[in-house]
Formats: sequence, C-alpha cells, structure tokens
Amino acid sequence: MKKKILVTAFEPFGGRAANPALEVLKKLEPGAFPGCALHKAKLPVSGKTVGARIAALIKKIKPDCLVALGLAGGETAVRLERFALNIQDYGIKDNSGYRPEGKKIKRNGPAAYFVSSDPLKMAAAARTAGAPAYVSNHAGAYVCNNLMYEALHAIAAENSATKFAFIHLPLTTEMAVLEKPGKAIPPSLPLALLVKAVTAAIGAV
Repeated sequence: MKKKILVTAFEPFGGRAANPALEVLKKLEPGAFPGCALHKAKLPVSGKTVGARIAALIKKIKPDCLVALGLAGGETAVRLERFALNIQDYGIKDNSGYRPEGKKIKRNGPAAYFVSSDPLKMAAAARTAGAPAYVSNHAGAYVCNNLMYEALHAIAAENSATKFAFIHLPLTTEMAVLEKPGKAIPPSLPLALLVKAVTAAIGAV
C-alpha cells in the first residue's frame, strides 16, 4: 500500500496577490515521491476555521506524512519549525478580519506541541538541494502557528502516527520584483529553488 503524503499551503494574505507556499504546492510532482500518493490542499488564512479544516483533512486522508507550507515575509531562507505554541497573538488581521491578542488556541490544551518530524534532517536536505535552510524553535503567533497547533492537536486526538512538519518560505524572487518601487526589496529565493528544497525536505520525512 502506498504511503500518503498530504501537503498544505495557505491562500494569499497580507495584501499580496500570491503566496509562495501555494505556488510551491502547485508545482510539487507526485513522481518526486516514489511509492507515495501525494495529496494537496489549500487552506484559509483564518484562525477561526483553519483548525476544523485541517482536522477534517487528517480524518479523511489519514496521511502518513503531513507537511504544511507557509510564508514568512522578510525571511532569508527556508525555515523548518520545531514547536507549535498554544497562543494566538496576531500582528495583523487574518483574511476573515480576526485579530486576537494573547488568546489560547485550545483553552485546556498543552502549552506547546513538538513536531513529530525531524526538522534538522529536513533542513539538511533542503541545504543539499541548494537552498539556505535552518531550524526555528517556533512559528510566531499568527495563523501559521494556529495551523501547526491545530494539526498536532488533531493528530494527538486521533492517536495517529502521522509525521508532521511545518516549512516557512521566503518570498519568491518572482514576487519580490513586483513589490512597490521605493520600498526596500525583501529577501527572496527563486520559485524553482524553493520547489526543489521543499521536495527534498519532504523526502527526508
């Protein structure tokens, strides 16, 4: 039986017309993961709905491996996250207009979850593929962290052996050149390189 890989990516947010996570997701090829079935899903940038969405996907697909992709604007490298925190503290509104301050994701949930993958191994694979990459201890307190926590909470509730990982991506170079003139140009990496790095990182899981 083929192992099932589920890769998710967020829709655009923060006033941008694109999200590198979604662009990478579109270009991931099933043939890059021999012996596996690749499933893809686009997620809303909504703290109120993303938890139910990812829990439903986990229940339906029962993935052996779940890798979530997100954007970290201003990041200079591919960033593998290590912890999800039980906190929502948004610097900007999400796409539904929600902006919690210091609110728990799960009232009686643990303070944090440790990812069930090996972020060091994944970062090393991304570097071998030619992209700068490193491990970060947490994903901040925006919807990316929300998704991480909700996914790991759902995996724990299902008593599942699903390997979970979260990968933060910088802007693509293709997106960076479209930034408004006069602004500082944010760091970026070419889309093709991000696809290569994410493919390698998933393979390392």
